[in-house]
Amino acid sequence: MQDTQVDSAQAPANAPPIPPSDESVIHPASLPVEAPAQHGTTRFSRKRCTHAAANLTTLFPAKDFITGHDFQIAECAQCGFAVTSPQPGPTDIGNYYPRGYYGAVEQRRFPEIVEKLQNALYTLRVREVEAVSNSGPGRVLDVGCGRGVLLQEFRRRGWEVQGTELSEQAASYAQQTLNIPVTIGSLETIHFPSNHFDAVTLWHVLEHVENPRALLTEINRILKPDGVLLVAVPNFDSLEARVSKDKWFHLDVPRHITHFSDATLEEALRENGFDVRHKSGFAPEYDFFSFVQSTLNLCGLRHNLLYEIVRGEQAKVLAGEPAPRWQVAASLVLGALLGIISIPATLLAGFTGQGGTISILAVKPARPSDYSEAAWSVLTPGLQRRLAQP
Repeated sequence: MQDTQVDSAQAPANAPPIPPSDESVIHPASLPVEAPAQHGTTRFSRKRCTHAAANLTTLFPAKDFITGHDFQIAECAQCGFAVTSPQPGPTDIGNYYPRGYYGAVEQRRFPEIVEKLQNALYTLRVREVEAVSNSGPGRVLDVGCGRGVLLQEFRRRGWEVQGTELSEQAASYAQQTLNIPVTIGSLETIHFPSNHFDAVTLWHVLEHVENPRALLTEINRILKPDGVLLVAVPNFDSLEARVSKDKWFHLDVPRHITHFSDATLEEALRENGFDVRHKSGFAPEYDFFSFVQSTLNLCGLRHNLLYEIVRGEQAKVLAGEPAPRWQVAASLVLGALLGIISIPATLLAGFTGQGGTISILAVKPARPSDYSEAAWSVLTPGLQRRLAQP
């Protein structure tokens, strides 16, 4: 569980199923090579890393369990991230998202009890954002909002909500059922005003992004000073990921393009002008099931079969011949037993920093340039010096 409070003044540290969530794939558009770090302590680059073959060290092979296409998980010496290679281009990635991936507008994607648990935990996420922001409800953007359930919880607590998605299909439930405003397109091409949002959420979206640093740069631009960013990703450095390798439930190639560890995610945030305020290595809505499904995958059962079983009738994603009945029965029986084991196992992993997911609350720090000349002039010299410090 490992909830860690982080001092904001700390020096920088040198189509297919995926986990149940409202996440979507993002493909940032081309961006300027470099921009000044207006709200950070250093200049940071928006240059897109192409993950050239000469810079890649293969870690292990992986296969898309729906299409059967082969990929590699590799570490890039240039950007420091673990990445899926080759990465499908913008025109190809849609082929890896079958229609059932988003579910039907009129039906649930998962059993009612699962969705109620998710909603309760989303309420907790909103309260965590409010605790860091130290202010009342404001304007929030959810990048890759999917079905819009997280935004619905923000709205219930008085926030003005806005979502983005890459397709009408992905946004249909949020727009038609929840009446949430969703803009279609990548964040960089939408061009929201600078200093516009009080909070931005990237809830299991950043792993779908080809150029995470460019997306973080854009989020820094549109966040208000002292605005809050909530970001969550699977933990590629977790014990579960290292043991499971290509059988890891959260690997999900090629939809997951970039694979983060605690260190690489925090470094990317600091490089792009954010101060990390709070970290957690435990997310029950992901970790319990991931432990169960990863273990079943290691046992040789059809990859992610239990995940397919629990999805709604209009949300099925596996194609081809149905799994043998004995595998279905084995998945259900072993899944129930592993579900019990998963509780102490994932709690222990979280407490020791080995949880299957990472979530971070970060802030875009206010700098002297964010204050008007009149407001700056009335501050005491001591307070001016403190605010001027990086």
